[in-house]
Amino acid sequence: MEAYALRRTIGGNVFAPGELDGQENERTTNEITGAAGDLWSEAVRVALTVAEVVAVEVSRYRQQKWERERREEARAVWEDRQRAEPVLRAAWDEEFWQEPEPHDIGRAWQAATEWAPSDPAAAATLQHLRRQLEERYGLSPADIQVNVPDLAKALALGSPGLREEAATAREEAARWGETTTLYVIRDPDDPEQILHRGELRTAPGEDIEAAAARELRQWCADQGHRLSGTVIETAANDGSPAGGEATARVTGERAEAVIDAETRRQRRLVSGAETGSPDEVHHAIIAEMIRTEEAGRLLEEGSSERAGLREKWKGLNVQAQAVTAEMRGEDPSHVYQGAELRARLSTESWWDTAPASEVAGVWGQIDGWPPSPAKEKAFGVLKDQLFARHGLDLESGTSAETVAELLGGPESATPAATYSERAATARQEARRHYGRAFDAATDAARLKREADELAGRPDADLSGAEARRNEALVLDGRAALHQSLGAAADRGAERWSERADGQAGELGVRPVPEGLREAYARRWGTAPAALSDERLDALAAGASRAEEAESSSSPPRAASRAGRATPSAAPATVNSEAAEAVSVAGRTSLLPPAAARRRTLVRAGQIPYAPPVPDRGRGAAGAGID
Repeated sequence: MEAYALRRTIGGNVFAPGELDGQENERTTNEITGAAGDLWSEAVRVALTVAEVVAVEVSRYRQQKWERERREEARAVWEDRQRAEPVLRAAWDEEFWQEPEPHDIGRAWQAATEWAPSDPAAAATLQHLRRQLEERYGLSPADIQVNVPDLAKALALGSPGLREEAATAREEAARWGETTTLYVIRDPDDPEQILHRGELRTAPGEDIEAAAARELRQWCADQGHRLSGTVIETAANDGSPAGGEATARVTGERAEAVIDAETRRQRRLVSGAETGSPDEVHHAIIAEMIRTEEAGRLLEEGSSERAGLREKWKGLNVQAQAVTAEMRGEDPSHVYQGAELRARLSTESWWDTAPASEVAGVWGQIDGWPPSPAKEKAFGVLKDQLFARHGLDLESGTSAETVAELLGGPESATPAATYSERAATARQEARRHYGRAFDAATDAARLKREADELAGRPDADLSGAEARRNEALVLDGRAALHQSLGAAADRGAERWSERADGQAGELGVRPVPEGLREAYARRWGTAPAALSDERLDALAAGASRAEEAESSSSPPRAASRAGRATPSAAPATVNSEAAEAVSVAGRTSLLPPAAARRRTLVRAGQIPYAPPVPDRGRGAAGAGID
């Protein structure tokens, strides 16, 4: 008990039972809790210390890595700049601008544009490029796209040589009624590289896409380049430094399909199965004529297939002239009628049998047509025939009645002939009769001598002598008859000559003698086309060929372009003689092959319409199939 009481009073305090145990437990707990807090704080401090050390190491590592990468990137940037330096420096060399390739200028432009924001030297080079492009090529910054392929195209189309050619092309195209475009050919896999550049002509009604496809195909064939993997891009030749608005883009893969589609449509236009503008129809006919002509050259001469293509070509020729006439506001039926008429006038049988009234009727029919090339052609053939056959040099305004009178009168049923020709015929008849009279009289005299000789012989055959005298009497009568007929023919010749002189005085027309026409043809190699009375004396006196050519020439007639909006779709029917009788009437700049061939044919008079523009001077048909 004492021990227990002692333990309860330690420290001079007296505790109730169990009180001392609670205090001890609380103190122990506090001590443990404080020790644990100290440990946590220490652990946090250690963790922070470690984290700081790690962070510093990582930061140092990252800084070193960033600096290393920055140095490497800077080195790569510096190397890129060094690679661009020769490209930029070249733009300041005068030799660079002598014969620059578009992709070289495009490369310099790209390099200068990339480095200009951070490099003053590159910025200066960019300004220098701008000035040079404007001064040398007329390309302002607004014309240039930063895209290098577009810049390469602009430079190709804006090169000084092509610009000069393009200016000439615009003048020629305006004169010939054509459309001129500029084009570039390139490889789509390397759009900066321009394979070819040039100028392309198209006729009125010609599809620009199809023309570009043909140009691409022709260039690839000439250069031995594969058609696939190429592309042609065209732009209007409107005077813009780098070409005008884009008009067509055809890849090599679809070039043949474009051409075939155009051919099919042209044939529908020719047959009338499809309607189109007058220019489209006319161009379709010319294109079909070219295809027919080219196909004919591949066939054996004399074959039925070649002959069939020849007939087809002649019909297309007439149809082309009819469409041209309709575009001028003329009656296309006159073209077909003129073809039929010229075929008839070119045959000998018609002239050998046609009386004066029929010839005059044809003259009056043509004279009633309104002015047109078809009328001029028909009149030209008729007047040439009248001059060649009868020596009549008639003006287009001569009345049909006058023509009939000059050819023997409207009542005459005999083949047409002038009074001079009738007089010449009568004189020839008189000479023939006089010759026969002379021959008969000569034979009669011979028989009379023979009869006298027989009668004077001792053993005279009186019957034989009498027979000869009777035969001589018949010949004397025959001689008298021919003498009388010759005299009558002479009198008729005089009457015809008097009527011819009266006509010359009344109508002012004197036929040119056939002998004089033949002498002219022998001297100059061609029959005179028209000779007035005043020129006959000069001709007979031996006027120079130059004077004759000058005096007989006439200025070309201009035709009006105004006409109907659309041509007749279906062609009229023309026989082969009429088609053949239609004459084929009428591209030293760098022209595309098709345009050059077409221009050559126009100038050679092998296109069924002639310049200037109102007469549609742009086609490509040749002279036909022989």
